[in-house]
Amino acid sequence: MCSGTVANRNKSWFTELSDKMKSTKTHLYWCMKNCTGNAHDLRVMIMNISRHYQRKLLSDPAAIRALEGALTRTSIYRYAAHYCRSRDTYWIESFNHQLLTYLSKRVHFGDDTFVIRMNLAVLDWNENVQRAATSHRVYLNARRPDRQSPSRVLRPKTFNFVEHIWEAYVHLNKQCTNVVQGDEEEGSNDDGFFVPGLEDGDFVDDDDDDNDDADDIVEDEM
Repeated sequence: MCSGTVANRNKSWFTELSDKMKSTKTHLYWCMKNCTGNAHDLRVMIMNISRHYQRKLLSDPAAIRALEGALTRTSIYRYAAHYCRSRDTYWIESFNHQLLTYLSKRVHFGDDTFVIRMNLAVLDWNENVQRAATSHRVYLNARRPDRQSPSRVLRPKTFNFVEHIWEAYVHLNKQCTNVVQGDEEEGSNDDGFFVPGLEDGDFVDDDDDDNDDADDIVEDEM
């Protein structure tokens, strides 16, 4: 429909459709995204692609019929109920790419290490996923000369989540220290020895007199 031999021009393919393949594909994705989950609306929006081109870009009746026939033969049109609830996977692919920074496929991690690295990847991605761009750059590809969309040059990544983790760790450590000090005050005796579970008034004798008396008894019996 978009390309072919000279002999089949305006028969199986049409000059007016030669540059419509990529834009038609983009239109199909747009229809799936904006059909609000309705299969009938999806089919109507797909057929509007032909009407959109007929405004200025498409005038040959044979080319119009060929385009409409191609649209109705697509799986998206025939099985609209399966495509009307499509979702964009951009954010999922972005996170999976970030995940490889912390969880390499070539390394086997233990359960605890895996969970820690997974959480770090989540914090890193949430902090930097929508950071601003400093400029735009166009990458030229000889195989795809029509791709002129600029790429965003992002600002350097930040790692503020590391500081937040340390702050949370220090705060938790202070709380644990205060709890231990409180237990020591409740369980200490007159000699200053901390014995867990001691109540006020209990006393621990640190002398070895009892052990010495037992040794004397054993020596007398021998």
